[in-house]
Amino acid sequence: MFVHRRIFMRIKMLLYSCLFCLGAYGQQVKESFTSIELQPTVAYLKYKGAESRMVRLLFHGGNSYSPGKVRLSFNGLRDSLDIAASDTGLTYYELAIPGAPVKEDTQLSIRYEANGRIYTARCMVSPTRKWNVYIMPHSHVDVGYTNVQEKVLAIHMNNIDEAIRIGQHSENYPAEARFKWNTEAIWVVDNYLARADEEKKRIFWDAVKKGWINLDAAYGNINTSATSPAQLMHMFATGTRLAKEHGIQIQSMFQGDVPGSSWGLSSQADITGIKYFLSAPNASDRIGTADSWRDKPFYWTSPSGKQKLLFWQSSPYSVGYALKGSKIPNFFTKEDPKPFYTGKPSDNFLNPYLFNYLAKLDQKNFPYNMTLLTWAMSDNAPIDPELPDAVKAWNERYASPRLIITSVKQFFQDFESTYKDQIPEVSGDYTEYWTDGIASGARETGINRNASDRLQQAGAIWAIRGKQAYPADAFDKAWTNIVMFNEHTWGAYNSVSHPKDPKVVSQWMYKQAFALNGKAQTEALLADAVKGGDIPNSIDVYNTLSAERAGLVLIPAAQSTAGDLVKDNKGKKIPSQRLSTGELAFVVEHFPAYSKQRFTIQKGAAYSTTHATVKENSLQNGIYTITLDTKTGNIVQLQKKGYTPNLADSTGLNQYTYLPDDALDKIQYAGDATISIKEKGPLVASLLVSSSAPGANSLTREIRLAAGIDNIELINTIDKKAIGDKESVHFAFPFRVPAAQVRYSIPWGSINAEADQLKHANRNWYTMQRWVDVSNKDFGITWSSPDAPLFEIGQYTTGGLLGSLDDPKYWLQFTEQQPVISSWVMNNLWHTNFRRDQEGITTFHYYMQAHNAYSAEQANRCGLENHQPLVVTPAAGPAEESLFFNINAKNVYVENINPARDGRGVLLQLVNVQDEPASVTLTGKNKLNVWESNLLEEDKNTLNNTFDIPGRGVIMIRVATNKSNEN
Repeated sequence: MFVHRRIFMRIKMLLYSCLFCLGAYGQQVKESFTSIELQPTVAYLKYKGAESRMVRLLFHGGNSYSPGKVRLSFNGLRDSLDIAASDTGLTYYELAIPGAPVKEDTQLSIRYEANGRIYTARCMVSPTRKWNVYIMPHSHVDVGYTNVQEKVLAIHMNNIDEAIRIGQHSENYPAEARFKWNTEAIWVVDNYLARADEEKKRIFWDAVKKGWINLDAAYGNINTSATSPAQLMHMFATGTRLAKEHGIQIQSMFQGDVPGSSWGLSSQADITGIKYFLSAPNASDRIGTADSWRDKPFYWTSPSGKQKLLFWQSSPYSVGYALKGSKIPNFFTKEDPKPFYTGKPSDNFLNPYLFNYLAKLDQKNFPYNMTLLTWAMSDNAPIDPELPDAVKAWNERYASPRLIITSVKQFFQDFESTYKDQIPEVSGDYTEYWTDGIASGARETGINRNASDRLQQAGAIWAIRGKQAYPADAFDKAWTNIVMFNEHTWGAYNSVSHPKDPKVVSQWMYKQAFALNGKAQTEALLADAVKGGDIPNSIDVYNTLSAERAGLVLIPAAQSTAGDLVKDNKGKKIPSQRLSTGELAFVVEHFPAYSKQRFTIQKGAAYSTTHATVKENSLQNGIYTITLDTKTGNIVQLQKKGYTPNLADSTGLNQYTYLPDDALDKIQYAGDATISIKEKGPLVASLLVSSSAPGANSLTREIRLAAGIDNIELINTIDKKAIGDKESVHFAFPFRVPAAQVRYSIPWGSINAEADQLKHANRNWYTMQRWVDVSNKDFGITWSSPDAPLFEIGQYTTGGLLGSLDDPKYWLQFTEQQPVISSWVMNNLWHTNFRRDQEGITTFHYYMQAHNAYSAEQANRCGLENHQPLVVTPAAGPAEESLFFNINAKNVYVENINPARDGRGVLLQLVNVQDEPASVTLTGKNKLNVWESNLLEEDKNTLNNTFDIPGRGVIMIRVATNKSNEN
């Protein structure tokens, strides 16, 4: 995502100030030069049948118009050459140094005779290597930003057609100059193929097999830290399946613009088959110190140490535009931009930028002789049709650096085959920088996160019921929408400056539709999973998790009109209560894993045994006692039975804070609270806190307990005012846990904040998957939110950044551990792309569970139960149903389960949460067949019914019986 052209040009000037001359000829100024300078380079010229080191003769004070003669003296050798006159004037001239490559620093001296004068200059020439520089042509894929999405898509699809034509044109060029187009995102390819006729598809796949078109597996440039594990896996599904259908294999991913990525990508490497990851982030906008990872390739090992990705962060993807941008149209201003021919492919190319760039690598003791630059003409820009000719001409002139037009796959394979044993291994989370923008659409973010959880539950219910004809294609479409909501483009380049521009409005509606459509598709698939009849006055409840659980069940009013009495399938009375919302609540205990239970609603009063009680500003449920401050409504006492400490700081938990601009001295709080009793018990008790709130029309916070349930639920609802000025909204949770360590869940695992993060990763805010835990060696609390993923450790680490977002020194380099979690629910701090304001009602749910010493298994169970609550559906089919096998494993949970596409059993991913290997045993009524599997649902290795998972490891398996879908 480029910033608007004017802003980008300022960034370009800062980044590429070394580009003081971009072509062989300067301006037509008749003032002749007054002095000369020698500039050493790493390059080798092809000169007189040999390969000679090159220096640049620079003219200062004016250009060179007259003929001249250069006399060189170097390492005991002499040479001379004539420089012809130039009508337009030379700004520099490239000189070949006589003799063999030097092995130590050696001085070069020259005399230049021109205009009747003699000029002298000297420079030191240092040893250097022969370089191979891979150039990866692409157009950065923003799904929107520069124009409405359909216009953007048309540009990228046209680029595919153009690439095929350029591939044909250059197929007889030297191998290094033959064109290869990188589509960057499967979103482009998926749409291209959907709109192509059979002949066009044939031509496309033929071009892929010839290497003219290259596919990387990611569906888009996704905020991977914001995706669930299932989403992170599915972002590669379309690409890998398309490849398999056409007899090719994709093992690479490219991510442009977005700084940072989730460690979970390496955890799933064996599942997805992705081995190579090229990152080409933004040049400077909100990237913290991430640029420090540039050109430092490493094997990114998973938390288990058993899987790895070869990761390379290249120079920013904007290099091509920075060099050639002044000679091509401003594509931001063109409605239907087309590839542009300058007629001079070698002008505004890589000379002298590349020489300076490689010299800096030399200075940094870069250990390899190859590197990569991406080549894009801006966001959503037409292809550069002149690249093959520019590369061909370059290689005809220079022996080194040799340019190679490449794909991601080719570059990584060449690099790995050469340097495999020299590449370091690195582990840790490269915590993303750009996830803060998702809080500019808080309502839709919550919708999408919840839809993702429900979609996993729909797949699990399909597996539990052993239903035939699993609608895999419909699930794929829903997953695609959910994943694409986490694509990094949220809106237009002028979304903040001109929020009512029709294009801005249109682009947001397109983006918003990913979340809304994903939700609608999920609801339809969930309804399809449970359909099968209508049994009056009965409901079915599903546990879609791999562990036994207890929990609160809420039956909608329309499904519980028969009465308030609830009985299970054996006629036993179940504690229940009619809520003020009209819902009928009841509690279940010891609910088996992956199973369905039926309950009936009968005429009569609710039955109760245990009690939750509520008073004016306090409530308890036999496990927790909670007290609210009568003035603020914040929780000032949170105490668990059998625990001595009060876990709430004196300022109170769940406190609303509003930060206008980003100045901490301007922070504001909710107004005086009005506290009322909402649910009176005996099963469910809750207090409702109503307040005025800065930035909002109103604020309510409900604190709810259910009798006998070890969980605290908070329901915070903001009726937001639309405010265009910069702002942030938080709910702060200052816990009283001395000497705390903060841990939180990421895709496929969890990390210790700071300790498990890579250097140069984002530390100003974090993105959780399901939970955050604040613990010392004796006790702590697990906190989670299905709706609000962003949090800060402390109050408030995003304050003061606004004017310094492009200055690395203002970003945190270390996270001090402290027991304060600030849920960052809303902001509009971006200057582009994201929404300027949001208004209306948005609800944020939070859950808290106190505990003794930290347990990874307990924290993950808590997070899973909060994200995937018990599912209530109309009664259909048998009264009890369950998965056809049982899973017995300590410290292991199932991340996802669904029927196989081919109908042979079910597929599931298991995660070991502990550092040591864990044993898993599968049992069933019939003989089980178990295989290790992958994203393509291939049977890789046969497993016994008992097998081990490495510490913090992830595995995908297929489980079937001789009857493929037996219950």
